[in-house]
Amino acid sequence: MRSILRSLLLLICLIPAACAGAVSSSGGGERTPSPWEPQPGDENLARGEAFVDQAEIVILESFPPQFRLKLTGTLPTPCHQLRVVVSEPDAQERIDIEVYSVVDPDQACIQVVEPFEANIPIGSFTSGEYTVLVNGKQVGEIKP
Repeated sequence: MRSILRSLLLLICLIPAACAGAVSSSGGGERTPSPWEPQPGDENLARGEAFVDQAEIVILESFPPQFRLKLTGTLPTPCHQLRVVVSEPDAQERIDIEVYSVVDPDQACIQVVEPFEANIPIGSFTSGEYTVLVNGKQVGEIKP
């Protein structure tokens, strides 16, 4: 019984230590970009369409409130990669979100649409009213 308790105690002590080392070994606070964010090398790819079927603003239960945009749609082929750029609110309190795709034009690819779903962080706002636009089309408002 004591050996089981010792083993459990040791395990409880080692798990946080193991997880702490996984955060960052560089110490520089570098963050890995999300797959939908523009990537290094995108300038060498062809820009294409991303067909947004649904865009929904989601409010996370936090303080200050955090907002995400749930996007569903299709890409022209499975070879296209989703890209999303979220701008800071402008002087008119509009948040422009650009949704598009990139593809290697020299890559042979099956010609069938590829569905996508992405949850995009918009930001955290404590005051103001913001209009959210996706590719120039209004999809909702944020009223914290």
